Amino acid sequence: MKKKTLTTQEIVLYALGMAVVFVATMYIKIPNALNGYFNLGDGFILLFASIVDPLGGFLIGGLGSALADVAGGYAYYFFPTLIIKGLEGFVVSYLLRKFGEKAKWGAYGLGCVIMVVGYFLAKWYLKGSMAIALTGIPENIFQSGVGYVIAIVALPVVKRCLHQKKLNVQAVK
Repeated sequence: MKKKTLTTQEIVLYALGMAVVFVATMYIKIPNALNGYFNLGDGFILLFASIVDPLGGFLIGGLGSALADVAGGYAYYFFPTLIIKGLEGFVVSYLLRKFGEKAKWGAYGLGCVIMVVGYFLAKWYLKGSMAIALTGIPENIFQSGVGYVIAIVALPVVKRCLHQKKLNVQAVK
């Protein structure tokens, strides 16, 4: 198996993505009544997953969100968030790399499903109650829907900026 060497540009883009997801999760949030909050992090996970490889999608989604959980007082969600949001970013990036922009709507939709189902299962395990876990589904559907819209609207702008700056980033074609 050939070992991949990351370029400086990829490392910087991954770090930028993690920072943006962290800030959108940690500071742009709306508390809810069920021991949690809505945030805009999913939109930026989907957006960055559109312009990085699957490894970057996993790191940006997983670490950016999981570190925000720790900083925000939800450290017990670190590992579930790392896996759930990491898979969200990985799968979206993988599908877009494999099928191109024609798969964008479906890839983003699958990323949203991964998030909603993943947090249902995590909450069921962590809270020990399926009934409590079910209460989080509408909130997570809303949050992922907002994220979906953010990514759909922002991707053309980001692609145009990358093209103008002539950056060597493989955005969705």
